[in-house]
Amino acid sequence: MAKVHVVMNRKGGVGKSLISLNMGAVCADVRGARPDGTPFVAVASADPQGTSLWRAARLAELPFDILDISDDVENIAHLKQLPYAHIFVDTPGWAEISPESGQDPLGTDTYGRILRALLDQADDVIVPILTEPDCYEPTWQTIEWVLKPRGLPFQVVINNWPPGEGQAYVDGTRGWCEKHGYPVAQTVIRRYRVHTNATRVVTQYNANRVELQAREDFYRFALEHGLRGAETGLPSQAGADAAVVGA
Repeated sequence: MAKVHVVMNRKGGVGKSLISLNMGAVCADVRGARPDGTPFVAVASADPQGTSLWRAARLAELPFDILDISDDVENIAHLKQLPYAHIFVDTPGWAEISPESGQDPLGTDTYGRILRALLDQADDVIVPILTEPDCYEPTWQTIEWVLKPRGLPFQVVINNWPPGEGQAYVDGTRGWCEKHGYPVAQTVIRRYRVHTNATRVVTQYNANRVELQAREDFYRFALEHGLRGAETGLPSQAGADAAVVGA
């Protein structure tokens, strides 16, 4: 049965596609392939905008299978039955609906139906956040309105940080997460041009200093996410079951 790792934040532009593809690549690299060469790992796009599909189409070689599930709500319920060890899911944002309205905050449109179906299948959720205050409110809404009520294990990861801006931005964002009691990864995914070029995944980067540093962030985060499960306090066996690598 596949482990389903959903990458989710209500806010667009936080790097959900980048993380889905590169976590899938690292997991596929560590997990290896079947004897016939087919991968144990898939990356699924649930985003009707298809950013991860566009990125995947630019790759000369895919280390994982790529699935388009953006218009297939009914079959999302069978995602865990697909023949993979791990599936990383890129998701869309969604319109803000306050739960005080009495409505499901995910709404009733296609995006909402897709996200509800995915969360029913999710083993854990990765929540990317930028070191920008305008990311805080949608991240809070994602966690408080959607993930916590469902009891889903989650982990916040600071993404796309330009080191030249200074450590204070990371410290401020980490402090905001810790103030709210959100488990936040020690690994920070730094901004590198090689990421935004989108022609390779991290396992295909060259062995020069800059690209090795860029690759290291994703290997470190994959290791950290796998070792911790996705939430502090997660029972040890559940943490092992939620491992990103090695299962």
